[in-house]
Amino acid sequence: MGFHDFMKCRVSSLGTLLSAEESFSLPPVSDHLPQAFRVVWETGHAVEILSWNVMARGRAGATGRAGTALEGKRLTNNGLDCDETPDSYKQRLKERVLPVLQRWLEQSGTCQRVACLQEFPVQPLLQQEFLSDLRSKIPCLQMAVGSAWEAGFAQLATHTNAVVWDSSLCERPSQVPRGPEVLQLALKSTKHTFDLMSFHLPFKDSPGGARYSEGVKAATSFLRTLSRDTPRPLIAAGDFNVQVNDLEKAFGATAMATQHDSAVFRGQRLSVDACVALPGLEEPSTSLMPLVEDSGGLWRPSELELFGPEGRDAFIEKYVAKNLHDDPRLWRLSDTAVASLGCWPFAEQPREVARLLHGTRSQKKRKLDNPLLTAYASESEEDSTEDSQ
Repeated sequence: MGFHDFMKCRVSSLGTLLSAEESFSLPPVSDHLPQAFRVVWETGHAVEILSWNVMARGRAGATGRAGTALEGKRLTNNGLDCDETPDSYKQRLKERVLPVLQRWLEQSGTCQRVACLQEFPVQPLLQQEFLSDLRSKIPCLQMAVGSAWEAGFAQLATHTNAVVWDSSLCERPSQVPRGPEVLQLALKSTKHTFDLMSFHLPFKDSPGGARYSEGVKAATSFLRTLSRDTPRPLIAAGDFNVQVNDLEKAFGATAMATQHDSAVFRGQRLSVDACVALPGLEEPSTSLMPLVEDSGGLWRPSELELFGPEGRDAFIEKYVAKNLHDDPRLWRLSDTAVASLGCWPFAEQPREVARLLHGTRSQKKRKLDNPLLTAYASESEEDSTEDSQ
């Protein structure tokens, strides 16, 4: 695919990092292919972008309830009808997703590389572990994650967006508020200043479905908003959840590159992922919000991310299974561990508590150079002598 000129910048596709067979065959890597793009400004400065929907934890097998629009239909949240346990989900992230990203970032050469990830886990400990594993080979990496909440802390999300970059590109990013479907960062370097966005628009329907046109309308509106509200150069990469060629017809944007057949949904190949480059309006900057550094180069939108504005006790009351509320094991977990526990379904939380405490005991028996130690560690030293079962 060739370059597409768009005023002061141009964007092109560099292909995929995995074949469809490698990604979609069971056990899968993701229902989307990892795709690379190159953006070049008229100054000659270039940035390579990896855009990848890494697939949230697969849930499938349930049947739509009677009286609903999905009555009798097999339900799934992914294109491969994949149903994962928490352990198999973590294993897929660590053993099949992370190595692909790590290899791409290691091969950056002289060109700056940034990864935009969608459907990234919301569990704080999984986020910390993912970055720690990446930094085991590339110590200078940083990562920002989107909010774990929907509708202004009304409820926890099931996944979020993330951006990974080398600290030589930017040491302290800022955030441009855009909404729960988007993570937009303002990155400043000695060579260039631009905004970078990872986005994942809501799924309405598959092509040909009754609500598919709603998805096209929403995605078109999203692009139009970006085109008139982008004071700095912007690179936006992610998942439109509609066919990109339908957007090109509706919006007429030429600063867009995509990889055909980049995703799959129940055997149907789709082209829903793309990278868009906008030059910026050279107008006064939109308001920027500082990010909060969690640990080891991990940035979050605010200090309220773990429990929301009502705090730990209210979070436990709403998001932790009631049969654990009086369990002494719960109170031996750090804040980060409790916040991660609340992101799992109630039925799976007792096993997660045991796993977290087992990790705590193991870490106290050996010293590891890993930022997860403080996250898993109990806040009481006397806990090490208690039975976690």
